Amino acid sequence: MPPSEQSSARHGGRPIPRRILGIDFSGATDAGRKIWVAETRFDPLAADQPLKIETCIPAVELPQSGTSPYLAIAALANYITVDPTTIAGCDFPFSLPAALVDAATWRDFIDAFPRRFPDQESYRNDNRQRTNRIELKRQTDRIAGTPFNSYNLRLYRQAWWGMAYLLHPLVAQQRATIAPQMRRGKRKPTLIEICAACSLKDLDCYPGYKGILDCLISLQLLVQPQRRLRQLLLDNNGGDALDAVIGAFATARADLTAPADPIHRLEGRVFFELQESVAKGGTR
Repeated sequence: MPPSEQSSARHGGRPIPRRILGIDFSGATDAGRKIWVAETRFDPLAADQPLKIETCIPAVELPQSGTSPYLAIAALANYITVDPTTIAGCDFPFSLPAALVDAATWRDFIDAFPRRFPDQESYRNDNRQRTNRIELKRQTDRIAGTPFNSYNLRLYRQAWWGMAYLLHPLVAQQRATIAPQMRRGKRKPTLIEICAACSLKDLDCYPGYKGILDCLISLQLLVQPQRRLRQLLLDNNGGDALDAVIGAFATARADLTAPADPIHRLEGRVFFELQESVAKGGTR
């Protein structure tokens, strides 16, 4: 049984399958088209079996959604919380480096986030000024090898929208828990931070964009998708749909039972490791 399921609720002595969402996030003006959500069910009794992706859709297709980030992210929050068994992996930074957090706990940091950073530009400019334009990385960024830090030019909008409009309201309204920053609620969805690029690097999987899907299938991480879904993953411009699928693997395999050290509780942690899953599957 993978660690993420060892403490899950049981029904008749059997671990309950978890709803897994891999979310390729965006803070673009048309975020509803850029955010993609891959969904599957993870059965702990079939932990070493390839995942079968059930659906992969853009956020604009979620109920009560739209193209703007305001509508799309609100719809995403509702979609995550519709099922308390959900573990949702999102690919944006959940925090800042410890030197910039300015709070005793991550919960205090996220509670104050919208007041401290009322817009995207204040978020980026304030952090750049405080670091003399040096892009500090969190400990988890260095371990996972994330391409950018939390307020990098290519990531700051995505980070701001994620923290201000997804994490903050979910935490403030007590609708979800964030791991490993918070203690997991037994009847609440859990959100974790993922990075598709880091997971591919961990797998040493670099066949070119069109070959990534077949690489994942050959490594026995993914069940061959049905023809329509396969074509959607290959045809999607920018690779957002495929990144969501990769995120679903990392989310399903995330070890949520390992004790979190103080720096992870403040800065967060990127769950990216898949190499162990490959080894257990006997493909390497």
